[in-house]
Amino acid sequence: MTELNLENNQLNILPESITNISSLEVLNLENNPIIMLPKTHFTGSEPPEIDLTPNQKLQIIPKHLAECVCIDGIFISEKYCGIPLQSWEAKWLIEEENAEMRRLLIQVIGYEKICQQLEAVELNRWREYTLLRIDKDVDIEPIYLLKMTCPSTGYIHVLRVPPYLSSAREAIRWVNWGIDPEEFAVET
Repeated sequence: MTELNLENNQLNILPESITNISSLEVLNLENNPIIMLPKTHFTGSEPPEIDLTPNQKLQIIPKHLAECVCIDGIFISEKYCGIPLQSWEAKWLIEEENAEMRRLLIQVIGYEKICQQLEAVELNRWREYTLLRIDKDVDIEPIYLLKMTCPSTGYIHVLRVPPYLSSAREAIRWVNWGIDPEEFAVET
């Protein structure tokens, strides 16, 4: 067997028997709540590809599995291994040359943390919405974000919006497919 598909199996840990498959080339662990890829697995016989997804609960990618682990189709280089995913830093976006890896860094780190660490600038505010810009040279074009704060819970949600938008109200209209927030009926 060269490929083992364990997609959507709700595995928390990898079965010990996986190490007995010496000809394994691809291990698909997409949509499993794997927390850790143990160091004892695959040592000396790593499959060339271990597929994960960006919504994994994986905490750390062991260095010995660098270049084997693939998240959302992107192979993870050694410099990102051995560091807990929740500790990945926004400044790496500036240093990373690979556009696909920058996209993955954005997914793993999240816009809220990126805003804090890269000192996003507030451009405009309207009600519970704030239009932000990140001036650092992170992506091909400037990063504009719409920060939305839930008035009842205080929960903050951040979405990327096109850089041609100039106001928070215009950005929320863009997010809502052209519908102005004033047009929404208030429900109680």
